[in-house]
Amino acid sequence: MRSPLRALLVLALVLVSCGSLSSATPSPSVVKSSSAPPTSAASAGPGRSLSAGDAQRLVGARVAATIDALKRRDGAALAALAHPTKGVRFTPYPFVATARDVVLMRVDLTNVYTDTKTRTWGVTDGKGDPITLTFSDYNARYIYSRDFVSASKTAYNKPIGSGNSIDNTADVYPNAVLFEAYDPGPDPAMESFRWQSLRLLFEPDGGTWYLVGVVHGEWTI
Repeated sequence: MRSPLRALLVLALVLVSCGSLSSATPSPSVVKSSSAPPTSAASAGPGRSLSAGDAQRLVGARVAATIDALKRRDGAALAALAHPTKGVRFTPYPFVATARDVVLMRVDLTNVYTDTKTRTWGVTDGKGDPITLTFSDYNARYIYSRDFVSASKTAYNKPIGSGNSIDNTADVYPNAVLFEAYDPGPDPAMESFRWQSLRLLFEPDGGTWYLVGVVHGEWTI
């Protein structure tokens, strides 16, 4: 069966070629998750408080273009989607650590896949060892770690995967729309421990929604 995200990707690429990336478009079907912790009403801002359907219409094309850029390892395309003044914050586990997470601006992202510079993106779950990698290696482990174009579950403004790590995206990004693509892993019996997800956060600026956060989700100790 054709993945709904794959179908949206085709539509988004057509829109990009027509110069209409910021227009509202249909996007992947929304999957409701009962396992994720609820977002607090106090922290929900204009983006997170949107219904799933409204969030889809606003950022669906941007989601598909971002996942396509990540899959193709296209830094220039990723830079064009990034927030012009805030850049993009990269978080290796569900809890966003604003004082530690790496933020890359458009100028950094343009050639980021060929950049040999190593950065410390955080610390490994459980061990606490520094995650010191090039962006290309970090991407393979903590961003596009599964084929999220073909993700079996997707959702807007409601996390799907949950573990022991606190999801604080609603507090850190109160004005953002959250998108999650979820992959359960190859073995259904091990899904609780082997799931991984790609979470993308978009904030509005001048009428256009830009990528501000990329969060990797997986089970944590």
